[in-house]
Amino acid sequence: MGRRKDIRSSAALYREFREEPPQRARQVQFKVPHAVAVMGQVEFIGYMTTHAGKTHLYVHQFAQGSRPVLGAGKGRNQAFLIGGRYRVTDRGIVDYGPGGREVRSRDRYKIDVIKR
Repeated sequence: MGRRKDIRSSAALYREFREEPPQRARQVQFKVPHAVAVMGQVEFIGYMTTHAGKTHLYVHQFAQGSRPVLGAGKGRNQAFLIGGRYRVTDRGIVDYGPGGREVRSRDRYKIDVIKR
């Protein structure tokens, strides 16, 4: 993908998930190491974001067989989700089975967060 196409598709995903247009784009540079230490399988991931004007804590428990591994580079800020069968969509993280079908799980949830 070209740089402009990457920016457009990232902005579209942001808009679909956050239900608002991105305010700005910024270029982030990072080094991808040639090798990483595999720390283990990622069972779940939690992240806080604003969605539809409210702050939420999203927790996604990966389905068995869809889990990525956590790889770590030697440098700072080098943690990577590698592999797995999932995709980030307007609904958040969605797991897929070996045949490419979406895996529905009851273990995904969001928690409304009260700002202090």
